[in-house]
Amino acid sequence: MKDTMNTPEKSSAMGSSSSWDHWLDVGDATLMKLLKEHGQDINTFESSQSGGDTQIPEDYAEVVPLPAGWLRLRMGGGGEVVGQLVSDPLEQHPVDAPLGFAETEIDELQGWVTQNRDIFPTLDRWYRLLRDPQRENYAVAIHERDDAEPRLVITGVYPDVVLCEASSPAVAFVEPHPDVPGGARACLLPITAAASQDPPRVLAEGPAGGVRIERCSIRRFIKVGYGVRSSRVWRLFDVTWPDPQAMSTPAPVHDPDLVDIALLEGEAVLVQATNEGEQWHIDVSGFTDGRGRGQRRVATGQGEVRHVIGGDGSVLVHVNRTDAHGRVEHLCLVSVVDPAQIPKEPEPVLSSPGTFALNLNICATSVGFAAAELRTGTPPVVWYLDRTGRVLNPSNQPGPDVHFAYERFVSPDGYQCSLDIRWRGDSDTFHGPVIFMVYGAYGVDIDLDSDQGLGHWLDRGYAVATAHVRGGGDAPRHRAGSRNRRDRSLADTIAAVEWLRSGRGAATATKVCVIGASAGGFLVASLLAEESVTVDAAVIVNGYIDPLEALLRRSSLTEQADRDEWGDPEHDRGDREMLEKLSPLRKLTTPPAPTLVAVSGRDARVDPRQGLAWVVRSRELGGNTTLWYDPNATHDMGIRVEANSLVEWVVDVLEQHEAR
Repeated sequence: MKDTMNTPEKSSAMGSSSSWDHWLDVGDATLMKLLKEHGQDINTFESSQSGGDTQIPEDYAEVVPLPAGWLRLRMGGGGEVVGQLVSDPLEQHPVDAPLGFAETEIDELQGWVTQNRDIFPTLDRWYRLLRDPQRENYAVAIHERDDAEPRLVITGVYPDVVLCEASSPAVAFVEPHPDVPGGARACLLPITAAASQDPPRVLAEGPAGGVRIERCSIRRFIKVGYGVRSSRVWRLFDVTWPDPQAMSTPAPVHDPDLVDIALLEGEAVLVQATNEGEQWHIDVSGFTDGRGRGQRRVATGQGEVRHVIGGDGSVLVHVNRTDAHGRVEHLCLVSVVDPAQIPKEPEPVLSSPGTFALNLNICATSVGFAAAELRTGTPPVVWYLDRTGRVLNPSNQPGPDVHFAYERFVSPDGYQCSLDIRWRGDSDTFHGPVIFMVYGAYGVDIDLDSDQGLGHWLDRGYAVATAHVRGGGDAPRHRAGSRNRRDRSLADTIAAVEWLRSGRGAATATKVCVIGASAGGFLVASLLAEESVTVDAAVIVNGYIDPLEALLRRSSLTEQADRDEWGDPEHDRGDREMLEKLSPLRKLTTPPAPTLVAVSGRDARVDPRQGLAWVVRSRELGGNTTLWYDPNATHDMGIRVEANSLVEWVVDVLEQHEAR
C-alpha cells in the first residue's frame, strides 16, 4: 500500500538508505511463530534486535538560496548542522563566521533520529522532524540558533511539517485527530514561549492520509490538501490572517505542484498551471479579500507541466515533453509581468533526458534557484540559476550518459501504455537480463531517474524498466485502474513483460526479475500467480499482497485511503468480487519463480502477515522463497533497502537459471 502520509507524487523504484544488517533470513519454524505473533497488535511485539534508520552522512553539504545570499550547510563532527554564508554557490567564499544549528538530545525523544530539517530565511530558527526508529512515530522540534534546548517540541505528528511566516513565526503540521479514530487534522501553532500551552488553530480535518500540508515559496502561504488521493483538493491559506481561512482560486487545485505564490513588485500573486492534453498554460492572478482575481495568461506550450515554483517577478516551470527522440525535460523561466503580446512557449533554460528535482526558493524573495538534475546511475548535478534564468555554473557537466527508450505498447483491451527503459553500453539496443520495477496504484508512477541506486543494476549489465500502467499517473489513468477496475492494472503489467520479452522494442529481455515494494507487491505477487506470463525471479518488499484480506481485517493506519484506492469489500459487492478474483494468494497454485520477500515487523501500513502468508503459501507449493525479516523495521525502513545485498541476491538467482 502507499505511504499516504509521506509519499511524493512520483515514486523512486527502490532506495538505498537502510542496512540489511538487522534482517534475519527466516526458516519455516520461525515463520510460523512470526505468523502467530502477528495475529496480535504488532506494536506490542518486542525484540532484542535494533533497527537502523537514515542519518545524514558527515560529509553531507548543500548550498541553498537565501534572500540576501547563499547558505552552505554541512554536518559537523558532533552531528550538528553548521551553516556558512558564502559569496556564491560556486566559489563559496565565506562571508561571515560559521553558524551552529544544535542537534541536541531531547529527553522525551531519546534515541529518535532526525529525518529532515528546514531553516528560516532569517537563520534565527530551524526545525527538525524526528522519527522513532522502532515505530511509526514522529515529532517536530523548533530550535533557536545556537540554543542548547529546543523552543518547542510537538509529539504525535505526521511527517507533514512547514515553518511559516505569520504575524509571529508559526509551525503548520498534520496530527492524528484527538477525538476521531482514524482521523487527522491540519493545525497552525505560533512559536512562542507559551506556545506549548496554546491550543492550535485547526485548518482542516479528514481521514488519516487524507489531510496533507505543503509549503509555498512565500512562507506566509501554505497548501492544505483535503480528501483521499482520488478526490483530493488543495487550498491555499494566508497564515498572517488572524483567523486563517481557505482562499479561493480561479480553478480547483488537484495537484499541489501546479500552484504556487510568486512576488510581483512586492505583492503576492497566484501562479497556476493547467495541463490539457499535450498543451499547458500558466495563469497568474492577484488576491482581493482572499479571492484570486484578474486572471491573465503569461505562458503556454507543448508537453506537460510537472512543477511550478514562484520567485520574485518570475516562476520556474518544469516541463516534460516526448518527441520523436524520446522524453526530455525542460526548465523554463516565465515572467509574471503582464505580457505585451500573446503568450507563447518560453525557451528552456536547461534541458535533460533525466529528471529535474525542484527543491527551490526555500524562502521569500529568493535571489535564485537551485535544481538537481538526476540521471540514472550517475551522481546528481546541481544547477544554480539567478532570477533572470541565467545559469551560474555552466561548466557543470552530467556524468556518463545512460541509454534510454520511452516506448508504447498495447494492452489486450487496446489501451496504450508507455514503458521507460534504461541501460548502459555502446549499443542503442539492449539484449540481456531486465529488472522490471512495478507499482501501479494511488496515482503514482515509478520514476527511474529519481533513484541513484539503480546504478547498481546498470553497473552489472542489466537494463531497468518500468511501465506506466492504469492505476498510476494522472487522475484519468489512475481511475481507469483503481477499485473494481484493478484487473486493468494487472493486464497492462502482463503486457509490459510480454513486450520486453518479444524484442519488438529497444530492449530484448533474456531474463526478467520483477521488483515491487508496498502497493507494488500486489502486482509482483499477481505476476507470480499468473500462468500466462513468465518471470525468472522476484522481489517483494513490505508488499500489500492481498488487499481483500487487509481491508477486511482493518489492519492499516491508512484504511480509508486504501478503501478509496482498492474498493470497499464490506459494502460493495463489485469491489469484493474483483478483489476475490485477483487475490494472488487464492490464484497461486503452482510453485512461483524464486522470490525474495522482505517483511518489517513494525509495519503500521501493511500488515506483516501479508508477506508472511505469501511465503507460507509459496513454500507449501514447493517454491524457492527466501524471507528476510526485521522485527523492528517500519514500513519505510523496509522500502529503503540496502541496494548491494538485494542486487547480490538477484544476481545469484538469475545466474543459476537458464534464460527463458
